[in-house]
Amino acid sequence: MMDIAEIRKKAQRDRRQEGAAPAAELQREPRQEPDRPVAGATSAPTAPELQELSDDVFAPDDGALPVPVFAPAAAPSVLDPLALILQGRRAALVEDLVSDTETESARETEAYLEVLCFRVADETYGIDIMELKEIIKPRETTEVPHAPPFVAGVLSLRGIIIPVFILRERLGLAEAVARGKERIVVVKHGEGLCGLLVDEVTQVVKVPAATIEHPPAVLDGMDREFVNGIGRHDGGIIILLQLEKVLDSALM
Repeated sequence: MMDIAEIRKKAQRDRRQEGAAPAAELQREPRQEPDRPVAGATSAPTAPELQELSDDVFAPDDGALPVPVFAPAAAPSVLDPLALILQGRRAALVEDLVSDTETESARETEAYLEVLCFRVADETYGIDIMELKEIIKPRETTEVPHAPPFVAGVLSLRGIIIPVFILRERLGLAEAVARGKERIVVVKHGEGLCGLLVDEVTQVVKVPAATIEHPPAVLDGMDREFVNGIGRHDGGIIILLQLEKVLDSALM
């Protein structure tokens, strides 16, 4: 039979052993369990595996051409309807300005006739400036056999032979006193040139087309054919010649 003191000592030893077991369990390092893969997910390769993978896939073959790298295409710019409308209006405005300028120029050309004025005897005559080629000083001419009296002869102008008409004789005017201002007005005639000997070249004027009158009824025959119209400038009268008829030597 056990002594009570022995029973108490045994009970204390048992309690000490039961209390030390949990502490030892807590101090022991927990065992690491391997990570369990999540369903549907692939395991990420480790650093050595990544290095090996990159070397196998991206290593260029010997002699292989480099792969070109293309920049991403720029996104298309957004069209601004208001900007397009304004641009169209500006273009239309420029076209209208050009059209108005051309129309105004055409009106000015139609409204006025530029006339070269010259004096023959005591009268002022004129021709359309568009028929003028040049104006030269009188020079020696070569007579043409059996030529009409109003033809002074021919001369060479830069290698071109042109006849020279004495306009005073051609128009049947009285002989005037020479003043040293005589000029030869070179004009276009068909595909060639002709010269008109006048007493003096005065000026170039603009004659309003609306003010040009028809030849007066008192003119008859050849005189009427030579006159294209009557213009006015600064209160004076300008007799506009019809060169096609004046230079027609068949009209005598």
